Amino acid sequence: MKTTRVAIVIPEGLSGRGGIVRVTAYLTRHIRAHIPDIETHVYRSRYSDNALLKHLTAPFALAAFAVKCAAKRIDVAHLNVAPRGSTLRKQLYQSVAKALGMRTVLHLHGSGYDEFYAELPARHQAAVRAFFARADAVVALGDHWKRFMLTELRLPSAKVVEIPNGVPAAPVVERAANATPSIAFLGEVGHRKGVDILIDALARLKADGLTFTATIGGNGDLDAARAQAERDGVIDRIAFPGWVDEAGADAVLRAADLLVLPSRAENQPVAILEAMARGLPVVATRIGGIPQQVLEGETGLLVEPDDAEQLAEALKALILSPERRTAYGQAGLKRFEAHFSVAACAERFAELYRSL
Repeated sequence: MKTTRVAIVIPEGLSGRGGIVRVTAYLTRHIRAHIPDIETHVYRSRYSDNALLKHLTAPFALAAFAVKCAAKRIDVAHLNVAPRGSTLRKQLYQSVAKALGMRTVLHLHGSGYDEFYAELPARHQAAVRAFFARADAVVALGDHWKRFMLTELRLPSAKVVEIPNGVPAAPVVERAANATPSIAFLGEVGHRKGVDILIDALARLKADGLTFTATIGGNGDLDAARAQAERDGVIDRIAFPGWVDEAGADAVLRAADLLVLPSRAENQPVAILEAMARGLPVVATRIGGIPQQVLEGETGLLVEPDDAEQLAEALKALILSPERRTAYGQAGLKRFEAHFSVAACAERFAELYRSL
């Protein structure tokens, strides 16, 4: 049996934070356990997430990647791509990989890549298109991003492969209908994820006399979020645990009755899939790949970004109806099992690696 060796590049490797780390950990763990002809190695593209150091350390990470790939005779370089600096760094990785005789896969993960691309000058857009065109395959997480690749990046359809993110199955928790509803948020605490809009919506719910608790789990600008919650008079309803790892995220979701993600920009959030895997209904914004994850009125509710009143109304509808939460959660679990399991994701990647 021929072994295909794959180098997967993400910012801080598996020691980093964020959805890309979680989904890569799930993917490589499943491949190691169940797909013996694929051998994965995870490399980092920088040694710090500090605004300055992440650029200064990138050349050292690139050199280490080149040396290790040459020594291990890697066949395929799987490069995860996001806007801005990530795109520049991955162009260098692509060049090194090709010089070493590797096939290259570009995997578009970063949120708001369509907006990033639209704001570039024409010559920089051409450079981005050329970067994607040089890849042997490009992975889109869903329909929205596949259309972007075909229409804006002008890639041939044969080069674009649609593979959704995958997460492991998890035990579904039985939730007491008469318990105080618990709202969970998982993600970076800040503007992109819409935490300011969420806190505003929670304050509206409290003012309307609704009973609930909320957990806003994640790293980011926690001081600003706590200060807003204090000003809005809802700090007593919200827990801010800070960064939560895989086990911590599981604990938050197991204690929750629904997940909320009011983001302004997204690709295909892993937190939503983790919630669906646990039978949780989801309230999220109608952006990026989210409408392919959350089916409006079937597995959850979708709202427009930047609309605290609409978000509050959606949350209120689920807070007041345990039956609706249960129905949406069960439908979401079935959708997860059909489309977003890590087993299906890993098999699709294994097929792609072999084909290259």
